[in-house]
Amino acid sequence: MNIRRALLLATGEQHIGLILNFCLIAVVSRLLTPAEVGISVVAAGIGTIVLSLREFATADFLIQRKNLSAEDMRTSFTILMGTGLVIALMLFAVSPWIAKFYGYRELSRILQVIALSHVLSAFSLPTMALLRRNMAFGTVAWINITVGIVGAATTVALATLKFGAISFAYGTLAGSAVTALCAVFLCQDRRMFRPSIASWRDVIGYGGYNGMSTLLDRAYEALPQLFLGRVLPVSAVGFYNRANMICGIPDRLILSGVFSVAYPAFAKEFREGRCLTESYLRAITYLTAFHWPALIAVALLAKPIVMVVLGPQWLDAVPLVQILALAGLLWFPTILTQPLLVAVGAIRHNFLSSLITRPLAAIILCCASLYGVTALAASQFIALPLQVSITLYFVRRHVPFTWREMGAAVWRSAVASLFSAAGPVAIIILSGFSFDLSIGATIAAGLLAAAGWLAGLWLTDHPVLVELQGAVDTARRHLPWSFPAPNVDPAPRAIRSTIERV
Repeated sequence: MNIRRALLLATGEQHIGLILNFCLIAVVSRLLTPAEVGISVVAAGIGTIVLSLREFATADFLIQRKNLSAEDMRTSFTILMGTGLVIALMLFAVSPWIAKFYGYRELSRILQVIALSHVLSAFSLPTMALLRRNMAFGTVAWINITVGIVGAATTVALATLKFGAISFAYGTLAGSAVTALCAVFLCQDRRMFRPSIASWRDVIGYGGYNGMSTLLDRAYEALPQLFLGRVLPVSAVGFYNRANMICGIPDRLILSGVFSVAYPAFAKEFREGRCLTESYLRAITYLTAFHWPALIAVALLAKPIVMVVLGPQWLDAVPLVQILALAGLLWFPTILTQPLLVAVGAIRHNFLSSLITRPLAAIILCCASLYGVTALAASQFIALPLQVSITLYFVRRHVPFTWREMGAAVWRSAVASLFSAAGPVAIIILSGFSFDLSIGATIAAGLLAAAGWLAGLWLTDHPVLVELQGAVDTARRHLPWSFPAPNVDPAPRAIRSTIERV
């Protein structure tokens, strides 16, 4: 499959998932209190850390394997199911003690439902990995969209019926059941589900470093919120989580689709003996062109976004959204680190990167949480640059590039981001330096941001323009009517030369 088509399918899936998640958050945030959302976040964090142990037998082994056999597939499923059952039983056993530790009795039942959902997912993980290996992202997209609809509908229905914090857990369980059914139905050889441990050394050998890296990543994501839920009211966890979700909208729009395609694409190029430096820097160029302007827009329009998505009871999350969005500008290279290092076989270095960065960053965040949720958000300005600098050190050992080349890859995106921010900033100034914009002012700010972004792309002759032109041409060919294609000429050479000198 063409990489552009695969990226389009994966990104399209993420956009539909974002719409579903947007609707889910908008509805459920008005049905549940910040405290109930906080309890569900604590439960999800605990479940994520414990169940990430299963990544020691990750199904991604099936993507990276050069010569895949039936025994490899059977072994992968067997180990996934076995480890999933053991971990789920452990979570069932300790859930009452965890609930007592946090002082919320319903936390025990939520953890038990989460454990059951992850047992069901063992049926789907190998099949989904094989689909990704074969670049069948269209099928993957339809499965994930169906699962998203079922999970969201279940969560909303139960929240409406006053099930409270456990609504999210049952939504996850319903989604896992649907994914398992789809995977079993689509599996071309159901003998894959027969027990076997013939290739256990290869599976465990691949999953060792990958499992530790995943465990560190999941623990880093969850621990600050778990710690926050212990030292502050659980509603603080709800506000911080919802702020993270708002800031995650650009990630879901842009980065998630890229991540789904990046690992199989990098692995394919590596298997064919190609150098990945050019591909990596080109990916950074495209990512920052979309990611940076989107995060800046979220920071500038945080209050109206929170009002629309979450409702007035979540206004305390606005300053957290602004802080986290600006800190997220520093995160741009990290989304490609794990798929790149795993694709080139540098699983050990991927693990070492996580082993160094994640504990240090988690300590920074947990210490900051002692001073409140705002301090926790602000500490990302320390934690994120630390992580990025160390991960880029490991990336450059396998994909060598100079800092000048990195600068050349991102400067156009930086200019486009500044142009994109100019319009919303002008609206805020005209509103008396207030972020409390009306609906009309917010729409005007969004349109000006889009116009400024396009102007910045044009002035810098950004490579994204070529892709946009291709997307317009494709749309023209598939629409029942025709219209003249816009002439997206590059910026005059004199203007580009001036910007480059600056």
